[in-house]
Amino acid sequence: MAKDIYVDTYGRSHVASKVLSSGGQGIVYLTEEPNVLLKLEWNPMTQEIEKDTSNNDKFDNIRILPMLENTNLTLPQTILRNVVGYTMKMLDGMVSFEEAFSGDDYELPDNEWINNMKEANEYLGDRLQKYIATGGMRKRLNAFLNASCVLSKIHASGLVYCDISEKNMFVSADPQMSHVWLIDCDNLCFMKESIKKRDGGLHSPGYGAPEIYEDKGKTMYSDAFSFAIALFWELTMSHPFMGFAASEMLDELDMLDAPEEDYTCTGAFAWVCDEEDDSNRSSSGMPIEMFINASLFEKFQKTFSENGRRNRQKRTTMPEWTYVLAKELDHVVRCKCCQMDYYGNKESVCPWCDAENSVISVSVYKLVGERKEFKWDFVHEISEGAINIPMRVLEGVNSNHLDEKAFRITCVEDGIEIGDLSNQYDFFLNNSTGKQIYGSTKFSSINNIILSAIDRRNGNEYLLEIEVKQ
Repeated sequence: MAKDIYVDTYGRSHVASKVLSSGGQGIVYLTEEPNVLLKLEWNPMTQEIEKDTSNNDKFDNIRILPMLENTNLTLPQTILRNVVGYTMKMLDGMVSFEEAFSGDDYELPDNEWINNMKEANEYLGDRLQKYIATGGMRKRLNAFLNASCVLSKIHASGLVYCDISEKNMFVSADPQMSHVWLIDCDNLCFMKESIKKRDGGLHSPGYGAPEIYEDKGKTMYSDAFSFAIALFWELTMSHPFMGFAASEMLDELDMLDAPEEDYTCTGAFAWVCDEEDDSNRSSSGMPIEMFINASLFEKFQKTFSENGRRNRQKRTTMPEWTYVLAKELDHVVRCKCCQMDYYGNKESVCPWCDAENSVISVSVYKLVGERKEFKWDFVHEISEGAINIPMRVLEGVNSNHLDEKAFRITCVEDGIEIGDLSNQYDFFLNNSTGKQIYGSTKFSSINNIILSAIDRRNGNEYLLEIEVKQ
């Protein structure tokens, strides 16, 4: 079968080799060139490729936006001739959130707990087995944290992304890595324009905010609503509006022209965990409360409650999502027995299998005169590899430096080593010696370590309490 060939305005030919994703406004292809994608716009009703090339002007406008430099967006690279579309770059080893978290083609874990779970409830056991294989809760929180930072930068520039879905967010295929890029950016629009724009409510099915279905324009609050749907869906394996009431309504419909979930996002139904309306409780069979703690629940409630559905300004914003996702990511513990992730603390017992796990905790305080002001805390299971303590334990969340670390902790045979210290701080033992530490320092058979850190740039001083619970 012949493959379609598209030529850009520079005369270069691009062979469309495989469909990567498709949505309301078009289709994205892999090409036979490394890291080059094709985006073609189509008529959403007929799915015929648009050929009015005057519409290509908008891609040129997006391509030259200066505020998007150094943002993980695959912007248009070259514009196509004869059809509405463009080429864009994509990094190696990345897949859509949809593919990354599906569990297809991943090696599935095998342990006593998951086997017992599958015997008791095959459906739940299979879903949890794939959840573990695709990086668990840690990978999901980390991926959505990175995506929230990209979207925060877009919103801070006065722009709206307009079409958030798991097809348009891409993450490292490796379950242990969470680099994120957003593709399909041709819908980017300035807020003052997007709120007036009437496009028939185009969106990715199942991710639309209520106002989009009413064609009232798109805003950063619409983006935040779509983001929250994707986050909840992946964390809990349940759509936030697919509950019993929605299912009853769908059963009465003879024919559906969109995915079931798309009919539930219009604002007519309570969300599945609504505190004031239990008419649409989840029908997914997933233990949602095991994936959503109090901090995350508050942000979802703010977005999905009737107040959030009707008043978009009341929803959780992207910077708020960034903060809470970073906070909860830094409390994730992976159980040594069942391999499930959970929100841990210093007394870390797995809520899935009741195993007690060995953990390292880092609590940080800013010293202000004689007072200690709590700054951040971090909990992680003790593992064979190094544990990177993020810079945010000292400096708070900075979306531009998510991966920057303050120091590294490595568990060794008879203690721990602290090393790879940030050169922006001086670190000292907080004891009678007050000795400054450099390079890699080993602490033998010590459960509690207290360090001081002084910021070289401004002199701010911090107290770090490191506790090892075996």
